[in-house]
Amino acid sequence: MLWLAWPLLRPRLWPAAGDPWLVVLDGYHRLDWALQRQGRSGEPILLITCLATRQPTAAQWSTHQGNTRSHPNRPQLRVLHQGFDTATQAVALAQWLQQRRQQGQPAPGQLLLVSDPHHFPRAQWAAQVAVGSSGSQVVALPVPTGVPLMTEEEWWLHWPSWRDALRLQLWRATGSTGASIKAAKRQRKVQACFASP
Repeated sequence: MLWLAWPLLRPRLWPAAGDPWLVVLDGYHRLDWALQRQGRSGEPILLITCLATRQPTAAQWSTHQGNTRSHPNRPQLRVLHQGFDTATQAVALAQWLQQRRQQGQPAPGQLLLVSDPHHFPRAQWAAQVAVGSSGSQVVALPVPTGVPLMTEEEWWLHWPSWRDALRLQLWRATGSTGASIKAAKRQRKVQACFASP
C-alpha cells in the first residue's frame, strides 16, 4: 500500500526544490494560454505533443523567442514529441524528469499541468502517479473554456481517471502502460500521432 501511495505521499513529505514548470499537453489553445502566462511569470514550458499536431507554430516560436530575451538564462520552451494518449504523455513527463536528474538538475517542486477542464482529474492523476516519486507535485491549471471542472462525486465515478492511474501504476511496476493489450487500437493512435505532418 505504501508503494502504491508513494507518488501521492512523497511530494507532501519531501517535496522537490526546483522551480515550477508549465506542462502543456498537445498544444493549440492550451499552448497559447501557457505562453501568455509565461509572459507574466517567466515559468518555462514543457510541451508534450504529437508530431502530427504541428505544434508549436511559427507564431508561437516567435513569442517564445521574445520571452527568451527577457529571461536569457532559463530555457523557455522545451518540446517533447512523445506520448499518444494521456498515460503515455505522463510516462514522457516522468522520463523527462529522470533525464533532468541524470544531468544533476533538481526536479521541479510543481508541475503546472495545462489542459482543458474536461481532461482533469484524469490527466492530473496520471501525471502525479508517474512523477510523484521524484517529489514533484502536479497542479491542475485548466485553460478557461467555460466548461466546469468535475465535482468530487463525478471524479470518483470517472472510469478513465481510474484506468489511467492504474496504467501508470502498472508502468511503475513493469515499465509498460499496458497499451499493447489492445494492439490494434494502440497502433491506430500511434499512426495518427506520429504520421508525418
